[in-house]
Amino acid sequence: MDDILSRTRREIEELAVESGPFSVVAAESGECPTPITGTRFESHDDAMRAADLAREYRNALREHDPDLPTYRFVVTELPSEHLQMVGVRERTDGVRANGLPRTQRSVTVTSDRDGAWLRMENAPLVHLARDCGPVGDDAVGRQLDAKL
Repeated sequence: MDDILSRTRREIEELAVESGPFSVVAAESGECPTPITGTRFESHDDAMRAADLAREYRNALREHDPDLPTYRFVVTELPSEHLQMVGVRERTDGVRANGLPRTQRSVTVTSDRDGAWLRMENAPLVHLARDCGPVGDDAVGRQLDAKL
């Protein structure tokens, strides 16, 4: 098992670059668990190989710890432009049952390109990115379903 862990970690490190456009994340949560924490890759193929290696690494660990979480790794491409989020809460007509004024909240996510990427009004706030980059559609969907 130690050979598998050492080899897969070494191969992932060899594929990784300082600031590549691709990342590997857990599809359901957007997490980047060991051994892919904080890694970036220059090509989609390198990231796919790293995802395969991460699965192999975690399967080897699971031989000693059957309760180790299982992840479905996917490759994500990081946006090249910088994202910015602006939230605004505005007072509207009317008063709530507790006497406080009614408000409306809007959130706009933009990039350094023209136009807005996403604008939501009175919708749940969800995390679109984690340390590793954008979270997957599955994770965003679960956040929306939770209605937090």
